[in-house]
Amino acid sequence: ARLAVRQRLGLPAHVPYFLALGNLQPRKNIGRLVEAFALARQAPELASMRLVIAGKALWRESEIYAAVQQAGLMDVVHFPGYVDDAHLPALYSDALAFVYPSLYEGFGLPPLEAMACGAPVICSNAASLPEVVGDAALTITPTDAGALADALRQVAAAPALRAQLSQRGQA
Repeated sequence: ARLAVRQRLGLPAHVPYFLALGNLQPRKNIGRLVEAFALARQAPELASMRLVIAGKALWRESEIYAAVQQAGLMDVVHFPGYVDDAHLPALYSDALAFVYPSLYEGFGLPPLEAMACGAPVICSNAASLPEVVGDAALTITPTDAGALADALRQVAAAPALRAQLSQRGQA
């Protein structure tokens, strides 16, 4: 199922990826994630990583595409668009980590979905998200691209940390 979903979305078969999911709008903070991913890719352990940004494009999404282009990441950032609910478990499960740097959320269901699928989670410490994820995620200040880049590097370099976050999330 995971390979079929990768093929359907045009993702390379065995390349690790970080996953971001949500409507592409400013409060989701995807532009800062792109900036952080560009910083993080300077580390050798992230050189082959991909970033998958799934979700329906809404207003101002062109800024996100421009950020990807400006950072020279067009070959490593994938925009599969809206992903059907039936394919989300495979997408979450296959991700190196789910990243949710949102500036504001009323509740924040995607991090819970990711945790239920066993994906390690990196998320914002804003609004309700710390309550939602508890100690089962790495939390970062959403306005700090350097902190987000550090979290990406940390998760990529530490299989034990990924396993710990996955176990905590499922619990």
